[in-house]
Amino acid sequence: MRYFFVVLFFVGFLYSHNLESNAQSFKQDSMESKNIESTQKKLDVSLNAQHDRENTTRNLDSKTPKDSIESRTTKLDVSPLAQHDDKNIESKTPKDSNQNIESKKIESITATGSASLDSEVASIPGHIDIVTQKEINKSTNAKITDVVKKLSGVRIANDVAFNPRPNIKIRGINYGTLVMLDGVILSDLEGESRILNQISLFDVEKVEVARGAFSSLYGSNAIGGVINFITSMPKSFTIESIAGYGSEILQDTADKNLAKFYFSIGNAFFTNKALRIKFSAGLTTTQGYASFPTYVATKPANTSGGFYDKAGRFIIGDGGRREYRIWDTRLKLEYDVGENGLLSSMFSLSSHSYEMANPKSYLLDSNGSPTFTLPNSSQYPGTSPFVGSGFGGLGYYTHFFGNISYLHYFENSELKISLSSVNLFSRWGDALAYYDNPNPPPTLAGGIGETQDIYTSSNYFDILHHYHINENHNLATSLQFRYLNFDSLYYALSNWRDLDSIAARAGRGAGGMSFVASVFMDWEALWLDNLSTNLGLRYDFWLNFNSYAFGSFESGALDSNNSSHISPKFSINYTPFSWWKLKFSIGSGFRMPTIRERFQPGHGGEMWQPTPFLKAENALSFEVGSEINTRFADIVVYYFHTEMSDMIYRQGGGSVANPYFYANAGRGRINGVEFSLSVPIWRSLRLDSNYTLTLARVIENAANPASVGKQLVNTPEHIANISLSYGESVGIYGSLWAFFTSAFYNDDINSPPLYRTFRNYDAAFSLNAKLGYIFSNGLDLSASFNNITNNRYYDSYIVPGASFYLQTRYKFRKS
Repeated sequence: MRYFFVVLFFVGFLYSHNLESNAQSFKQDSMESKNIESTQKKLDVSLNAQHDRENTTRNLDSKTPKDSIESRTTKLDVSPLAQHDDKNIESKTPKDSNQNIESKKIESITATGSASLDSEVASIPGHIDIVTQKEINKSTNAKITDVVKKLSGVRIANDVAFNPRPNIKIRGINYGTLVMLDGVILSDLEGESRILNQISLFDVEKVEVARGAFSSLYGSNAIGGVINFITSMPKSFTIESIAGYGSEILQDTADKNLAKFYFSIGNAFFTNKALRIKFSAGLTTTQGYASFPTYVATKPANTSGGFYDKAGRFIIGDGGRREYRIWDTRLKLEYDVGENGLLSSMFSLSSHSYEMANPKSYLLDSNGSPTFTLPNSSQYPGTSPFVGSGFGGLGYYTHFFGNISYLHYFENSELKISLSSVNLFSRWGDALAYYDNPNPPPTLAGGIGETQDIYTSSNYFDILHHYHINENHNLATSLQFRYLNFDSLYYALSNWRDLDSIAARAGRGAGGMSFVASVFMDWEALWLDNLSTNLGLRYDFWLNFNSYAFGSFESGALDSNNSSHISPKFSINYTPFSWWKLKFSIGSGFRMPTIRERFQPGHGGEMWQPTPFLKAENALSFEVGSEINTRFADIVVYYFHTEMSDMIYRQGGGSVANPYFYANAGRGRINGVEFSLSVPIWRSLRLDSNYTLTLARVIENAANPASVGKQLVNTPEHIANISLSYGESVGIYGSLWAFFTSAFYNDDINSPPLYRTFRNYDAAFSLNAKLGYIFSNGLDLSASFNNITNNRYYDSYIVPGASFYLQTRYKFRKS
């Protein structure tokens, strides 16, 4: 199959090259246009907030209701996350801007739920990054989390090819990142965002990342930062199709026979294009690779093969390749209601499923033949360690996502009302573990097991009002309501291979409900042309109710509890010169414990103790930053500092005598530096680099004094990225990207990381490249090469080795 795709790739290349030769004049005109745009971009970079006030959104109050949405919303699109002169934003000529007016209608409000809808670039509180679709396309991105992995201060936990529980951390704070899709929060009461596995990368038009003290103004728990993935919307008839194939370069080291397909179609209807509709669908399938070993405590008697790893586990094989399938469908609609209103909605249905296939055994029986069961002379006779580890199994996870919102423009203000719901239905199953002495013992073919059924529903109702007091002052206020529920139930399986063979009643489980009511305000003030401030205040009331736990999760009576928090914010932004911005912000926030932190299930021989009475952790954060933007280089430096109280972190060693559990430490401190440098070299050739230092320490902890002064678990001190990229609208494009993290710790006393050992965190390095060509007829051919050096380090699981991926992309847009 792989050779078919290779041949198809090069046949398409030659055919399109022939078409290209018939369009040389068009290309030359296009390249001349790009030269003009490149010059314009260099000029735009040198501009700052001292530009003519008549060209800013502060003059919105001079508009009348009769003014068109187009003129009004073009000026609105300067929110903290929607209007930032980051190096990744392409400058647009007036012609380009007119073509993109429709897309700017609600970004300032719906994109982030931001309180600061029309701030100047110089007055944006905190460190902001925006990644455009062009930047996404020319980089080696396999999934949407790869886009933000390249940014300073951001880490993707356990970042292997496919992680059933993706987790994005900003500035070292666990579960402290608010992740959104088109402004709708994705994380559930468990603290998970499994839907990140399912959102098609090809559907994402832009990614916005905000860090720091003002982040929690956007929503509860966002004490580290906010990430918003924005999907595209057509302005005219647009059709796009993508097909790609990739595989491992060395046998059994990376995803095997990876295939991706994507299709979207959209159009704008009526003479004024008041109605816009888009439908998209994506599919990813692969035979996967083996990411974890199979092991037992000691070498079985009367066997040969296998070896002891550095953690003292006896490795007898691997857990098999994780074969997975992902599909994602999405329908988006926008309708202009008169001249002053915009009604929009989005509905998506997506799912992923996986199972383990073809495990390898190093274990040989007395006859020298490979075996997957332990001999009768062992401690667990006739059992199979290759099933029941909790690291593999099989399962499916299906999400239904719905959102409807209305935005109305008044003479001096905007009002947005939004209703959203994100729901998960999932079932995962595995055999009972061999060390539990199941009778009869399950095998790879089947036998007794257990499922975990997860049902979550996260529902949001938001009212946001933004009032333009005068040309120098704006006030944003919002009411937010959240209703969340979570159920995690474990059922016995008569055959772990058949997820429908469940018992009538669950044997254990935990869950509960939460209601959150919030109100916030943000006063934006421009005191001088180069001096502005933001003053924000947020109040949250959080109620947990109907909590339950039974079976092995039971740990006493669970009462309803509530918590309320007031979180003030302040920022000051000063532009001493046209090329230099200085920013300072300070604020407090909090994070409620997740269900998973309270009732973490054990797996893989790791023991966990429930801690249902965890308290909320509180954070006081400040940051100070400098941003230099010239035609020679962009230099961004931020120092961040967070003082944590009642910090939630993991303790214990995972054994029966010393199980893992989450606890509230006395105090913690996370501080560090984010540095990024962007240097334009020639035309669109650019060098980008960044470095993050994160010092995350326990300061006080009476429960475990040995942890004081130690680095927090799962938090590297050093992260660095460097990339070289080139790409015009038509012609050749490509990138070379290197990624590095230092080794880090897996326990709270900072036991030295074990090199090349499962469940440890090695120093990481990967080198990745992409090369492609965009033809004037809309065809885009590309080839990506990931982890070129085949450096297979451990990020808890072993990462994939060297692989390639070939892709054909065609996009037609009616002018």
